[in-house]
Amino acid sequence: MSDSLPNSRREFVETAGRLCQLLGLPRSTGQIYGLLYLSPQPLSLDDIAELLSISKASASTGTRQLVSWQAVKEVWVPGDRRDHFEALGDLRELLRAGYRNFFQPKFEKSQRKLDVLLSALEQDRKDGVITRDDYQFCRERLDGLGKLQDRVDKLLPLAEKFL
Repeated sequence: MSDSLPNSRREFVETAGRLCQLLGLPRSTGQIYGLLYLSPQPLSLDDIAELLSISKASASTGTRQLVSWQAVKEVWVPGDRRDHFEALGDLRELLRAGYRNFFQPKFEKSQRKLDVLLSALEQDRKDGVITRDDYQFCRERLDGLGKLQDRVDKLLPLAEKFL
């Protein structure tokens, strides 16, 4: 990362990058958002790449991802033909979009996977390839996951309304 960034902005950029990493997203995407969020003027891809010490291709990929999440927007800068970007200031909308585009599909996929696991467990029981005790143990564990999944499925839409 460029030394030309003030320490406070550098720390915010790093924090945003680590947060994205925790969510299983590219660190650079979070860094780009953090940089744009605290930037008083729109930045070009060249500016982003230079300030974050990343490739222009990585900056382009990250900004496209952020645009698709409606976290940043492309803006026109008079007299400059390059693409410029600025962060949208409404973090609530970013969280809502993150829920709809990232978390909700992951939870739906995990529910489908849990259904597949339960089906496979039932088939193993019918085929006699696992003992009754093994079946019972696995069934209890998978049922526990199902209950947790149900709670999360009920909680997240409520959380989204508070955003």
